[in-house]
Amino acid sequence: MKKFLVLLAASAILTSTAGSCKKESSTKTPDLYINGSLFTVAEDEPSGSIVIPVSLSSAYGKEVSVDYTVSDSTAVSGKDYSCQPSGKLVFEPGKTLNTITISILNDTARKEDTWFRVVLSNPVNGNLKGSNGRVRIINVDFANLVWSDEFTTGPLNASDWNYEQGATGWGNNELENYTNSIDNVHIDSGYLHITALNPSGSSYTSGRITTQGKREFTYGRIEIRAKLPEGQGLWPALWMLGKNIPTAGWPTCGEIDIMELLGHQPFKVYGTLHWNNNGHQSQGGQYDLQNGTFSSGFHNFTLIWTPSYFKWLVDSHQYLSFSRAEVSQFPFDLPQFFIFNVAVGGNWPGSPDLTTRFPQNMIVDYIRVYQ
Repeated sequence: MKKFLVLLAASAILTSTAGSCKKESSTKTPDLYINGSLFTVAEDEPSGSIVIPVSLSSAYGKEVSVDYTVSDSTAVSGKDYSCQPSGKLVFEPGKTLNTITISILNDTARKEDTWFRVVLSNPVNGNLKGSNGRVRIINVDFANLVWSDEFTTGPLNASDWNYEQGATGWGNNELENYTNSIDNVHIDSGYLHITALNPSGSSYTSGRITTQGKREFTYGRIEIRAKLPEGQGLWPALWMLGKNIPTAGWPTCGEIDIMELLGHQPFKVYGTLHWNNNGHQSQGGQYDLQNGTFSSGFHNFTLIWTPSYFKWLVDSHQYLSFSRAEVSQFPFDLPQFFIFNVAVGGNWPGSPDLTTRFPQNMIVDYIRVYQ
């Protein structure tokens, strides 16, 4: 009996010790912090607001509170954003996440990105960590010219452009051999000429140039003025690919087609997005000229690319737009480079026939990028 009482007492001591350890762990004062130090939001954010998350490192058995202030930097309250300049966040017992919601105002008068700051202070029942957060409002008026090529004089500027060469089919069973010959790519009288030729029989040459590794951009307004070729089997394109294509591959890198045309329909151009979501996905649309063809004169092809939207325009007429919510697994927050080419044949346009006349030129007056 005595031995039983000793064992019972020892068990009680162990139980008491284990309980006290558990109680000490559950009452440890949690860390309190903003989830991140830098936040970005577009001026045209569809929700019209940005949410700043504030967290506790663990659940706590008592109420936790912290004060916050929102202060101007280059962004101005009431002009670029709107919220109470200060307030208090309260975490009820057991709660680990709280938020500060700030309205974003579309200030069309400003032509640059702006910033403001969120600061935490005066914690109660919490250890303040990560108390500062900066918010960048991305301007989407895109009024600043950051790069252009006016193709004033030749040769092609090697600081901006690369030649892609070869007759690999380019993933579309195309027929052309891309070269760096002046017969296929040259600048004359202030215009870039990309020329498709048919030297003999079923042999075709053309040009394909890129800005990969030299001129790569994220967001902006891109304007290209060009005159396009026509004829069965011709496939001119002004387009973009993600900078990360060497590692991510296509279509994971994302593709933005600013303009594509099928030569047997010289009155119609296409704008398209391509991306990956458990396989190739795409969305696009088309624009038809009311009179004439794209080979009979120059036209302006414009892409507006913001964190929230894509918009395609021809001669200032918007014909297509997609919101971020319509593009699953959005890959378009990363830099992209330009590709100008004239393909011959391939899966989409088909092969040239007896009606196709060579040479055929895509003539580009300029490319301009505004941010």
